[in-house]
Amino acid sequence: MLAPLAAGAAHFLPAAQVLFEVPCTAGVPDLVLLDLDLDAIARRCGTAPLTEPVDVRVMLALQTSPALPMSTQGVSASVRVSTDHLRRTILPRLVAGGHVERAGVAWRGAYAFQSLARSVVTVEAKIRNWRGGLAQATRHTAVADQAWLVLDARRGRAAAAHADWFSTYDVGLATLSTDGELSTLVRPNVNRSRQPHRELLIERAVRLHLAGAISGPLPRVFGTVPMASTGDDPRLAGASGR
Repeated sequence: MLAPLAAGAAHFLPAAQVLFEVPCTAGVPDLVLLDLDLDAIARRCGTAPLTEPVDVRVMLALQTSPALPMSTQGVSASVRVSTDHLRRTILPRLVAGGHVERAGVAWRGAYAFQSLARSVVTVEAKIRNWRGGLAQATRHTAVADQAWLVLDARRGRAAAAHADWFSTYDVGLATLSTDGELSTLVRPNVNRSRQPHRELLIERAVRLHLAGAISGPLPRVFGTVPMASTGDDPRLAGASGR
């Protein structure tokens, strides 16, 4: 299902950049679709996107009052990390990466931190297990503006009969036919909640994109990478860590 889903990504997000297997705080979505903000990426002045959750939280904390440097104690209170760990590990890492600057005994962002994507959408693909897919997609609502579950059209009737479940959890439901046609059964709202988790997913996805990869590390079962259940597996064209 992954190849036709990637080909039909505009059904969920027009002009989307498609990536696979991007780890986040809510699991590993099958597809992550981004509407990249190329100007925001350029304004980072070549600094690498962030991959650690605490680094994203620090950058967001420093943006609460960008004109006023923040003390280590202030950063500690905002991100709930000890001042010792900040001084010894986190802040030096961010300074070395070009993200944070010293301002006397305080700290400030080296640039105005803003999202590298205008929209982020996750898609979970299942052949038949719609309940498991709904559970996974529900977790993804914590990190994405929209989260979708896509089922094989031949097996989507049972899920469609429980459309109220999808509305309750604000998960989109669509089906994919054998000829690649996508049909929307339930459309989710657009939400932006839990900003650090959303931005971490975007940062990790953009890092893959800038490295020329289209997939994060592929999962292994007993030492073997399981292939897509149907059709070609587009993840193999550019997976990191292989």
